[in-house]
Amino acid sequence: MDSYKETFHHASEFLFSKLDKSNKFEEVLNLNFKGEDTNFIRFNKSRVRQISGVEQASLELELIVGNKKAIREVTISLNGDSNDLLLSNVLSELQKEVRQLPDDPFITPLKNEGESDVQNTGSVPTPNEFIDLLASTMGEADLAGYLTSGSGHRGNANSLGQKHWFSSQSFFFDYSLYTAKEKAVKGTYAGTHFKRDEFEAVINESMAALKVMDRPQVEVKPGEYKVYLAPAATHEIVDMLGWHALSGGAYQRGECPLADLYDGKREFSPLMTLKENFNLGLSPAFNGWGEVSESQLPLVTKGKMDNFLVSRETEKEYGMKSNKASGSEGPRALQMISGSLSREEILKEIGTGLYLSNLHYLNWSDKPKGRVTGMTRFGCLWVENGEIVGPIKDLRFDESLYKIFGTGLKGVTNFSQVFMSTSTYGDRSLGGSDVPGLMVEGFKFTL
Repeated sequence: MDSYKETFHHASEFLFSKLDKSNKFEEVLNLNFKGEDTNFIRFNKSRVRQISGVEQASLELELIVGNKKAIREVTISLNGDSNDLLLSNVLSELQKEVRQLPDDPFITPLKNEGESDVQNTGSVPTPNEFIDLLASTMGEADLAGYLTSGSGHRGNANSLGQKHWFSSQSFFFDYSLYTAKEKAVKGTYAGTHFKRDEFEAVINESMAALKVMDRPQVEVKPGEYKVYLAPAATHEIVDMLGWHALSGGAYQRGECPLADLYDGKREFSPLMTLKENFNLGLSPAFNGWGEVSESQLPLVTKGKMDNFLVSRETEKEYGMKSNKASGSEGPRALQMISGSLSREEILKEIGTGLYLSNLHYLNWSDKPKGRVTGMTRFGCLWVENGEIVGPIKDLRFDESLYKIFGTGLKGVTNFSQVFMSTSTYGDRSLGGSDVPGLMVEGFKFTL
């Protein structure tokens, strides 16, 4: 971990020493660092097919002169001295470029936002440890998936003296289990501390669901049904909140799906409480400008909306008070608070309806009214009189968030599950959510 931090600090000091401070408008430089030390293991038919590792780092330079700014991102070496020539050239190019650019009317001057240093030492399995554990757990089961584990690093500094650092060890295991007839159940286990008993419980739950997948498919007609959304299905719906639903800027522009909730025209169920919680250790509390958010920010409390996520740019453009959100105003460490519904009560509580393990292809069907559409996926089951009958044919749903989290919400599980961002395109993303399962009445299926 130290090599990443040292690389960032060396690059920061070197670049700050090269700034031109002789002009009428002093050059101010903001830096954002990303790094990772990640192991990847890919499985097919419960056998190891590929093992690889990635060590990489990049640095984004944002140069501000008066009301102008220019941005460039470069890949850098973990050998600090070897970056000096590259960084010097990049900074020189930015210094020439920024003076040719038009003014940005919404630019906000940088400040010294202080210092912070958070290093979360997690507990992640080595490749050999995980392979041995999976072999002893899976037997001859047909599993496809991949494990991603290791350390992620983020840094921010500016030439006014600000300096922030975040490192965290984490993992996620994303997998599917298949029957001989190629029916599938999907599962995920993720977090910052790998626990064997939790992992085995997740796998055993998937194995139990797999046993019913070869039963005859039940064709469910379009209509409204009582459904149980397992945490993975809840996560897919909650993830949609990052698509403008919690954004203060989107609210001001008239494109926010939860505008009526914020305005007090609609309410969610008292069972619904949602907050940004950086204590989960999934993401740094500082944003790209080095502003440090509160460790916990209430968003929805017992069905009523407390806050949007508001960035400094939205504050300047629309006058909403910033709570130091990221530039995208999307959640970085979202947590939905658990309730009282136990695992043992789920099937009985469904009665006759649907057990939805996974959803996918979600999108807004009517964004201003908060309507979401999507498809059922792996491991979705028909339940009658509290007993599982068999798997269902895929269904398309179209339902309002005001039904899912509001009038239709009848129960929230007393357990939850962590979901890490599984994006590894270019580099490994940080962030995630911690969500429970939901019991929803009158969930609408259209096809």
